[in-house]
Amino acid sequence: MHFVKALLAAIAIGLISPGAMAQTATTSPQEFVKAAASSDMFEIQSSELALRKSKTSRVKEFARMMIKDHTTSSKRLIAAAKKDDVAVAPEMTSKHAAQLEALSNDSSGAFDNAYIDAQVAAHQEALTLMTSYAENGQAKHLAAHAKKTAPVIRQHFKHAQQLSKSGSQG
Repeated sequence: MHFVKALLAAIAIGLISPGAMAQTATTSPQEFVKAAASSDMFEIQSSELALRKSKTSRVKEFARMMIKDHTTSSKRLIAAAKKDDVAVAPEMTSKHAAQLEALSNDSSGAFDNAYIDAQVAAHQEALTLMTSYAENGQAKHLAAHAKKTAPVIRQHFKHAQQLSKSGSQG
C-alpha cells in the first residue's frame, strides 16, 4: 500500500510541476492528441479495473461515469484530430502504463483509495492539458475539443477530490 501511494504521489507531483504546466502551453497538435488519448485510455482502463476490484458502490458508480465520459471524449478527440488532419495512434504513455500497473498489482486491501488518488492526479493533469490547449492550441478543432472537454474534466476532478476526502467508502 505504501509503495503504491508513494508511486502515485511521485507521479502526481511530477504532473503538476510548473515545468509540466508551462510545457503544455506550447504543445503541438500531435503531442496534445497523444497526451489526451493516453489520458482517456488510462481513465477507461483504470476504471474498468475499479469495477472489478472495488468493494464500494460510490467508487464503482464513479468508475462507470469515467468509462462513459472518457469513451465519449475519445471519440470526440478522434473526430477533431481527423478534421485537423492529425494522426491518432492511441497508445498509453509509459507514465500512465506504470500507474495502471501499480493499480492492477495493488494487493494492499486499499484499492479504492489508490484508485481515487490516481483519479485526482490524472484529472489534474488532464485539466491542465485541456485548459492550456483550449487557450493556446494550434489546431482549431482540437482546441475546440479541449474547450468543450475541460468543464467535464473539472467536474471529474472535483468529484474525485470529494471521494478522496470522504475516504472513498460507501
